[in-house]
Amino acid sequence: MTAQPPGTPEDPQAAQARAFFDAARGRIDGFVARNFSVTGSAAMHRRAFGLDLLRAPLNVVLAPIHALTRLFALIARLLRARRLAGWLDRRSFVLPTRVAAEVEARLVHELLGIARPAKAPRGLSRQLEQAPELRQLLRDGESSGAIAARTRAAADTIAAYSGTRSAVAELTTALLTVVFGAWVFRRLTPGMVSFGPALADSFARETALSSFPLGRGAASLWYGVFPVGATLSQVMVITGALIALASVVTAFAGVIADPVQARIGLHRRRLHRLVDALETDLTGAPPRRFAANEHYYARVFDLLDIGSGLFRHFR
Repeated sequence: MTAQPPGTPEDPQAAQARAFFDAARGRIDGFVARNFSVTGSAAMHRRAFGLDLLRAPLNVVLAPIHALTRLFALIARLLRARRLAGWLDRRSFVLPTRVAAEVEARLVHELLGIARPAKAPRGLSRQLEQAPELRQLLRDGESSGAIAARTRAAADTIAAYSGTRSAVAELTTALLTVVFGAWVFRRLTPGMVSFGPALADSFARETALSSFPLGRGAASLWYGVFPVGATLSQVMVITGALIALASVVTAFAGVIADPVQARIGLHRRRLHRLVDALETDLTGAPPRRFAANEHYYARVFDLLDIGSGLFRHFR
């Protein structure tokens, strides 16, 4: 939708679009209070029980690939390769979860104010295309191809928003790992690649101390001179088990992260950016992309984790 020149009356379609998205912005505070409080987030994350627990470890593995595609899309956009950037933006390597689907549904129905149909069509883009609340906004002089492109862009934006929640969940798990590593081992453990060997070494040392024939006092003196460490197989088994445990924790990490983000205003600011981006997607205005930088922050912890593990191995 093109902007009106200064001093000219706003056309009815533009006025309708502005009213629709202003109403959505007015619902943001209530949406955050209902869905991202402790009780609201806990109720939403009950859907993680079941297949989401199997998808969680796969998503942890696929997340770096997902972040790389977003980075390559950014590079392509800077090089003005818009078609390649758009193609990369539409690639998603994160498996859909029931929690993410519920978040997306609540965004459409509670935040945008689109009523739940008796029988929803498959696909978020089709739901938006067939929504009575958007019919006039989308169909005024537009071809079916242009309408499909708008709703597809809006669906991709909503999916990008739900993807940020997965990245924040990973960050929450990483921060918990850092806290436990500092508390228990007095060292930096930004992930399970660094936490696992530390726990394996501690387990090996405790086993050696308890089995020393001359008692723990003599064992402490002996192993102070001749340190004992975990074997490679012990490190691999314990680290693998911790990675599996961390992926399960990540599936429910939003119960901790949501109230904190709501308290400091992150949810509110992110949702305002989401509505701004959806407005440009659905009205055809110059695009205002929804930036999902949380994926890159999560990858920083991955790099620190790998670097810490390599340092331990080669020191």
